[in-house]
Amino acid sequence: MKKFNLENDPKITSGFTTPEAYFDQLEARIMDRLPQPETKVIPLWRRSSVWMSGIAATLLLAGGLTFYYNNQPNPATSLDDATVETYLQANVNSYDLIQHLDENDIQALEKSIVLNNDAVEAYLSDHNNLDLYLNE
Repeated sequence: MKKFNLENDPKITSGFTTPEAYFDQLEARIMDRLPQPETKVIPLWRRSSVWMSGIAATLLLAGGLTFYYNNQPNPATSLDDATVETYLQANVNSYDLIQHLDENDIQALEKSIVLNNDAVEAYLSDHNNLDLYLNE
């Protein structure tokens, strides 16, 4: 085989050549061939619908919470009679009751209270403080 040296051997010329001023307008031609990016159009009514739905959801939530809390049972109205009676016995004295009664209330109480003599005698015999009840 014959030895060859690339630097000394004649070069083969390529059959391809670039046209004159090819690279001067290359960038402009490539940009013309690329698809132009279309600007995205967002209609104003679509943006307002997002705002409107947010406002509607907020109002609905506020109305629902108001309705929920207004329908909760109030602890003051759910007291049973025994609790109220115990409170009144412990914290209200007879003087306070007398101040709030008028003449019609007193007459109604006298008619509704029926005392029999045996019950009065049994009460007086059970309690030793007879001096408070006896007038001389």
